[in-house]
Formats: sequence, structure tokens, C-alpha cells
Amino acid sequence: MTKILSVFICILLNSVLTYSQVNLKLNENKQGIFSKKSDRTLLSKRSFSDDRNFNIKGPFNSSGNFSEKKTDTVKYHRFYPEFNKKSSLLLPMAEVAGLNIALSLFNNYVGDADYAKISFKSVRHNLDTGFVWDDDVFVVNQFGHPFHGSIYFNAARSNGYSYWESIPFAFGGSLMWEMFMETDPPQTNDIIQTTLGGTMMGEMTYRITSLILDESKTGTERIFREAISAIINPARGFNRLLRGDFFRKTSKNVNDVFPVVSRLNAGYAGINPSSSVNFDKSHFMVEYLLTYGKEVGKQKIHPFEFFRVRAGFDAGKGDNPSTWISAYGLIYGKNILDRKKMESLVFGVFHDYDYYYNTIIKLGTQSLGIGLIYNTPETKKFRMIGSLHNNFVALGAINSIYRKGPNRNYDYTIGNKTMLEFGASYSRLKFILEYRFYYLYTVNGFPGHSNFGVFNPKLLVDIYKGIGIGAEYLFYHRSGVFEGVADYNKKISEQRLYLSYLF
Repeated sequence: MTKILSVFICILLNSVLTYSQVNLKLNENKQGIFSKKSDRTLLSKRSFSDDRNFNIKGPFNSSGNFSEKKTDTVKYHRFYPEFNKKSSLLLPMAEVAGLNIALSLFNNYVGDADYAKISFKSVRHNLDTGFVWDDDVFVVNQFGHPFHGSIYFNAARSNGYSYWESIPFAFGGSLMWEMFMETDPPQTNDIIQTTLGGTMMGEMTYRITSLILDESKTGTERIFREAISAIINPARGFNRLLRGDFFRKTSKNVNDVFPVVSRLNAGYAGINPSSSVNFDKSHFMVEYLLTYGKEVGKQKIHPFEFFRVRAGFDAGKGDNPSTWISAYGLIYGKNILDRKKMESLVFGVFHDYDYYYNTIIKLGTQSLGIGLIYNTPETKKFRMIGSLHNNFVALGAINSIYRKGPNRNYDYTIGNKTMLEFGASYSRLKFILEYRFYYLYTVNGFPGHSNFGVFNPKLLVDIYKGIGIGAEYLFYHRSGVFEGVADYNKKISEQRLYLSYLF
């Protein structure tokens, strides 16, 4: 039940994150609705866990005292192929096309949206015009399109196709929509976000729902598991109902099961005014963190067999809630040290997604790159870990200092993201240092480039059975150089103090 509780909190946070942006007005033209059978058991101690949930080389040995027993997330096994057979290629293709057609009809006849009144003339216009950049509000492009792409992706993934085999469905579904299902010309940013973001979100939601689903269960618990899974992953829920898996009874769990560690933080956050940003706020904050993955270091990691998600929001009186999501997963990972050694140095290929939305900064990025994850063995209650990776930002968006508009007040960018994580723990005390830096070059918007960084040291003390106290400091700095206007340099800081509970 810990898995279900963790994911339920995740759903709640996602709902709040989306709802907090609902008061934003959409573009006037777009107000429609938009391998084996063997099991093995990992050690039942928790890993070193902080707000980044480092779980790089599996749980601590028996000398560690950082953890409690985990009864329902420590078993690991692959899915059983005989219960998860691949469908005909025609089925996911029909589902993707059917979704697009149904949504277009709804937007046209129910939403009465001008952009949904398609015709042969509009298709010809789209083909002749080619790709452009759109002016939708920030949350639609940076969050809504990845979610839509995840449904395309899972139309294939939940029909037995692999991660790599499912990517073309995210791209194909987006391409069909952009070319044929709107009167507006196809949009470059939409197809990138829907494909890249949809692939990442789609694979993570597929794996999370695999943790929830268990066909050996019956009664109310089974119904609850199926319902929560369908909410998180609508395409998988539809296919389970279509194939009869929704009602299938098996003698054991036939889905992927991986270790999961999660943490919930709730408390106070305060933003301090500075000479460059005259803004302050004291507010309530809540944050949820999830680490998913098997042991890293002893074997190769396949796409998203290890990923981390951090999502949160704050609520200040008289101000729109701030939201943040940061996630990254390993597309590929391999230990490059001698396997006989206790420590590991994992070379990885990463896919990152970042989303910041507050009064000061609006930033969204999809990035891919390479990096390292280092992990030392625990010695006399001490452990040290770290990671460093450098990514190409395939598409980013950042609020513009100079571009103003009712819907789009941000620039589309490409660039680079560098992320450093370092953690050290001794007994019940944990220190974590994180730094993210983005260099973003404008490809559509106000010509120039921006630098944005977040320096974030944290301290966490475990008190009793997963309950702890955490404190952290965040320093944001942003600068930019643009054509024909003054350069700018803004800095502001924030502190957080919260109670923490480790699941």
C-alpha cells in the first residue's frame, strides 16, 4: 500500500500544479479542450534518502541505521511476457488516430473552437506554410503538450511495445495533430515538446502504474488499483479494459516491480527581497519526491529503470501559487569501475525535464546529455554520493524581460544545462548540495541569451521512523545579454524549513 499512497500523493500534487495555472487565459483561438520468471529480493533496508533520494547502489547493508523496513516495494522482478503480449501494429496506430479525431470533433462541435474547424483547405494551408512558433501560454506548451504526448506513447507502450518502439507513436501522433487537426499552421515547439516530453512522461507513468497494478489482488483493493492506474495513465487503462486485463485474475503479480523511495516535505518558505528584485513572500509549501529504480552499479540500466521526480508548490496569500517540477531518468547506465569494488561510478545517458513557474522565473526545458553518478560504500555510518551531468537543451522557454504579450511573454531557446549533486550522510544527519545552471540562447523571441542558476544546499535530520526536520537555502541568479537593450542581472534568495516524512 505504500506504493499506492505515494502515487496518490503524486496525483494530488500534479492536480494542484495544473490547477494553479488554470486561471491563466488560453490563446483566444485555442479555448477548446485540448525476462524472466525469476524473483529476487533486495535487502529490506532503506537507502540513503534526502530530498533528492539518492539510491544509486541499492540499500545500505545491515550496519546502516538510516532506514526502516519496506514491505511492499523491495521485491524486484521483470514482467511476465506471456501476460503482456505485443498487439498488432494496427491497434496503437488506430488508437493514436482515434484520439486525435475524437479530440478534434469535441473541440469543434462542443468547444466550438475556431482552430478545430478543419477542412481540405486548412490542411493544404498547413502543408504550404510549414512549421512556425506558437504563442500559447506557458503552462500549455511546457506541461500540457508533454502530457498529451504521454498518451500517444502509451498507446503503444501499453500494447506490449518497448520504450524505443513507442517513441515513433509520440512523434507520429503529434505530427498528425499539427498537420491535419488544426487550422493553425504546425508548430515547431509543440512537436518537440510532445515527442520528447511525451516519451519521458509516458515511460515514467507506465512504470509507476506497473507498481500499482497487481492482478493477484481482488475486491475493493483491485478496483482501487485499476482506477488509480487509469487516472495516471489513461491509454493503459483503456487498453486494459479493451483486452480484458482489467478483470483478469492471476496467481501472482505479472508486472514490473522496482524499489521505490519517496518523501513528503511540508512547511514554510520565505522569499527575500533584494536590490535587483523587490519582492518578498512568506508562505506554506509542500513538496513530494520519488526515486524509482533497481540497483545501479552491478548491471546495465535500460531506459528509465532508474529515475527521480521532484514536484512541489507553495501557496501565498494574494499571490498565484509557485510550482516546480524537476525530473531526470537514465536512458542508459553502466558501472565503469571494477565490479568487485564496493564503490560505483556509473556512466549514464540522461533525459531531464525542468519546470519552474513563479512570480520571478518561468522556465521550462527538455534536455538530453551524459554524466556520471558516483557512490561510496558506507563506512562507520558515513556515506558520500554525487552526480554530474551536462545536457543539451533541445527546447527551452524562459520568461522574457522585454517581450510582453497577453499570452506569450517568454522566449523559445536552445542551450545547455549543467547539474551537480553532492550528498554526505553520517548517522541521522544528511547534507546535500545541488547546483543547476542553464545557458539559453533565444531561437524565437527577443534576440540574445540568458543565464540562470539555482544554488541549493540542504540539511536534513532524521528523528524517528522516517520523520525528520529539513532546512534549505536557495539562491537564484539570472543575467542576460540582448540586442539593442540594456543587460540585466537579477538575484534573489529563499529559505525553507519543513517537516519531512520518508515513505
